[in-house]
Amino acid sequence: MLLDFLQLPAACHIQQKIPKKAIAEYARNSASAVRLLQDLADSILLVGHITPNNSNIAAFQQAENEYLEILVLQIALKDRSHSAGQLKSLHQLLHQAFPYPLLLEVISTDRVQWSLATKTVNQANPEHAQLVIQELLVTDWLTTTADALQQEFYQSLAFQQQNQSNLMFLYQGWISSFVRYLTACSLNQTTQADAPANYALEPEAVQQQMERLRQIQNLKQQISVLKNQRDACKQFNEKVALNLELQKLNKRLAHLADQPLA
Repeated sequence: MLLDFLQLPAACHIQQKIPKKAIAEYARNSASAVRLLQDLADSILLVGHITPNNSNIAAFQQAENEYLEILVLQIALKDRSHSAGQLKSLHQLLHQAFPYPLLLEVISTDRVQWSLATKTVNQANPEHAQLVIQELLVTDWLTTTADALQQEFYQSLAFQQQNQSNLMFLYQGWISSFVRYLTACSLNQTTQADAPANYALEPEAVQQQMERLRQIQNLKQQISVLKNQRDACKQFNEKVALNLELQKLNKRLAHLADQPLA
């Protein structure tokens, strides 16, 4: 499904099975990695490989940032139940296991989750092969029968729409698409039609978008916790205090919702 919407050039397509053992060997905690992969993953495929040679897009390497190649990985889950925590750990594990920027698709029957991550060179040990994950962005479950917001998200991923000045700008275009979609979901919006085109964005703007999303998600979590506390509270005075705090948080959330994306 992800490949359908990325619309990568034919030269960037690949079908290469990756043994779970090979991924576990690169993981920081191989024992837990082996257990997680054995419990959840049925198969792992490398389905996209974008390099300067097959895309005519320059690599980017400077200080903490390293974009030498971009991988597209596909994981099919076993036919069983999976907790949200397990799935997040699986996304984290795969992104950490590869020393390149990665687009990941996790497949469960007729639905998928997608993720990508920003990574930087480990300054304490720059010769180390692993990059350090700074931000992991994971979608909710997605299907082919998408609503208007999801359709906008899917259409924004097309390869030809991204900035192809170098591999960093290419990947950041996809980061921007994810951030805009996740922001709209967090704010219960039905469209992101007012967002500017991805190709117009600079790295600083993408960072601003990510910081805004982080603040929105944190506020939503705080609001949810306070609502549960209020609903469980039996003391009238405490309920009033919690309601006042909820009003403050909701005002902050509304203010963030009114801010332009970039």
